[in-house]
Amino acid sequence: MGELKGYEIVYGRNANELNQRVVINDASVMSYTVDGLSEGDWYFAIRVLDTENLSSPLSAVVSKSI
Repeated sequence: MGELKGYEIVYGRNANELNQRVVINDASVMSYTVDGLSEGDWYFAIRVLDTENLSSPLSAVVSKSI
């Protein structure tokens, strides 16, 4: 991979269907809050994006109950 450009957070209500995403085009960002989630279980994973438009594999999926 080239120089780090940012991150992509993917998430959804099912660990096998992370169908929503947020792209953060600032590699210096170390935290992000996903707003507007309804009650229930949510699943999240993240990947790194570089300046050559390459991306890393997704991280392990983690969950959060709201």
